[in-house]
Amino acid sequence: MWVSNWLSDRKQRVDINGRYSDWVTVTSGVPQGSVLGPFLFNIFINDLVEGLHSKISMFADDTKLCKVLNSEEDSFLLQRDLDRLEDWAEKWQMRFNTDKCKIMHMGRNNASHPYILNGKTLGNTDMEKDLGILINSK
Repeated sequence: MWVSNWLSDRKQRVDINGRYSDWVTVTSGVPQGSVLGPFLFNIFINDLVEGLHSKISMFADDTKLCKVLNSEEDSFLLQRDLDRLEDWAEKWQMRFNTDKCKIMHMGRNNASHPYILNGKTLGNTDMEKDLGILINSK
């Protein structure tokens, strides 16, 4: 009951240089900067991976899908995984920032299919920094 009460009827505002925004009701998510925040976040995203065909890696609020594509069917399954992530996010009132979502096609014979999330075709990249390590498509 304590955790339920703590998460219910929350409000927040923004402070920039001593100037405050209006208070707004928080309807979803996990309070940041709290001791229980990381634990509750793990509970919150626990079912994110259910039913996915791709390998998934998660660190904090960063999620990556990886799939070896040997056929058109594999490309279809990867898109279906993205659709499932979109459904999950809608169900839990969250949103993936599609401007930060990128596709990295690896390998010489990669068909480089386009992929869609939240109705937006995701951009391609040849290099990304991941936990301080540069990873490139080669």
